[in-house]
Amino acid sequence: MARTAKRYMEEPVRIKGTSIITYSVGIYSRLSVDHNDRKSESIENQIEIVRQYIDDLNSRAGRRQEMVIYDVYIDRGTSGTSFERAGFKRLMNDVRNHVVDCIIVKDLSRFGRDYLETGNYIEKIFPFLGVRFIAVADDFDSMSEDVSRRKMVMNIKNLANDMYAKDISIRVTASRRIAAESGGYIGSFAPFGYGVSKINGIRKLVINPQSAEIVRYLFQNYEDGASFKEMVSSLYEKKIHRISDCNKYGHVYCKSGEVLHQWNPSVIRGVLSNPVYCGRLVQCRSKSMLVEGQKGIRQTTEKEWITVESCHEPIVELELFEKVNAGLNKSKKNWDEKSTFQEENIFCNILYCKNCGKKMKAVSYQSRIDGKKSYAYYCKSAYYIDERKCSRNYIREEQIEKFVSEQIKKTLNKQGFTAKKLTTMNCLECVRKTDGYREEQRKITQEKQKLITQAGTMYMKYKEDCINRQEYLSFIENKVEYEKFCEKRLEELKRKIRKSELRAEEENKYLRSLQSAKRCKKLNIHLVEALVEKIIVSPDGNLDIMFCFSNGGGYDAER
Repeated sequence: MARTAKRYMEEPVRIKGTSIITYSVGIYSRLSVDHNDRKSESIENQIEIVRQYIDDLNSRAGRRQEMVIYDVYIDRGTSGTSFERAGFKRLMNDVRNHVVDCIIVKDLSRFGRDYLETGNYIEKIFPFLGVRFIAVADDFDSMSEDVSRRKMVMNIKNLANDMYAKDISIRVTASRRIAAESGGYIGSFAPFGYGVSKINGIRKLVINPQSAEIVRYLFQNYEDGASFKEMVSSLYEKKIHRISDCNKYGHVYCKSGEVLHQWNPSVIRGVLSNPVYCGRLVQCRSKSMLVEGQKGIRQTTEKEWITVESCHEPIVELELFEKVNAGLNKSKKNWDEKSTFQEENIFCNILYCKNCGKKMKAVSYQSRIDGKKSYAYYCKSAYYIDERKCSRNYIREEQIEKFVSEQIKKTLNKQGFTAKKLTTMNCLECVRKTDGYREEQRKITQEKQKLITQAGTMYMKYKEDCINRQEYLSFIENKVEYEKFCEKRLEELKRKIRKSELRAEEENKYLRSLQSAKRCKKLNIHLVEALVEKIIVSPDGNLDIMFCFSNGGGYDAER
């Protein structure tokens, strides 16, 4: 969508010689993943409604404001229960860059269906950033004269949107479980080796002959004693696309002009351990947390899984599947031990290869002299056999630790950062955050008190026949819902305050440990990650360190 205006704004612009204020508008539209969205909720329709609103506003006689569209921000097929959306992030980036100072949406449900986060943006974040917010269909404008009354209505609508999203989630979860229990496949994409087809109204897995042959090849090779490394090389030599590229290109074997990537050993392990290939469907291993009032997905317990036998044609015999998995289980202990390496060392999350830019992998080794366990890091891309192959890059942890410890002390001293100064700054940041939460608590408590007073007034009006029974009952219903919203929000704010305080206490412990850094041989992983953003390792052993605390977001120290 072409931008219709570009200007840098610290605040709304007042046109010289007039009393007209110009707003740089970002139109935001979202289409839900819910297939029940009406046609009226289409992206195009949302944008057209907002454009018409802007045209009407700009054509009013005696107007004192002008809306100029800066850009249109779109999220297609994204849930309103989370603000992790590409279009929304781009909008907020333009807000922070002061090129958008007014956000207009068709209605509140298009902006978001999580009432806590939605309310936080509209009541806290946008006012702090000096951004005007308008929801056209809900007749909400954050700069209207009666904004306090409208905020109550807005909160109730946000709560209704939140409840609607949860209701949809409950119904979808229930329908998926029913489908799974009947042997229907409820996944978005079929497992490698299968396709999906509707049979008697039920989604069933059907064998894809070409990819199923590769599955059989993997099972038979493992049974014959081939290692994962040997299977990776064999698949590459046969020019067989990895699974993601099979889905991308729509076929198994690499053709001219296509990029061939090697298979990942963990993907091969995943294929060999998947019971779907012996005709067994195991589903509902995860569930949405939305129905529990939380975000994200959680893994379910084995008791919650739904397993159905013989609901589709198997690719391999049950006997072969069980033999292969018996072998996999024998090596599982070693596999799990290797996977814990990165949880024990201090540079596991911040070390990157300079050549390919990928995160370096940890490996442990034991000293023959004193039996002490140590770590080293290497670029695993050096062992690739496809075009992503990187040069050999290996470094021991003690080499990094010595240099990083010296650079931390040197850089902090150079910039005047003592441990006391850092903890003071950290405490002030914590107080700033918690003060904001406490101010919101105070306002919510005030709103609740106003509502109690208003309820008494409404009751007297009802008794005096100034309002009818339906109007009074409608007010009471809204009052109850809003009070529930307030209680839930107050609990949420209480948890946030406690979480902030606990986090500050932990961070201060790490920051105080700087005072003993001269005497400590071993750095702390929390201290390292609190101070160091990234370490880039060159094959020749040189290190580039980017610190978190320096001006401009990073300071490079090179060895």
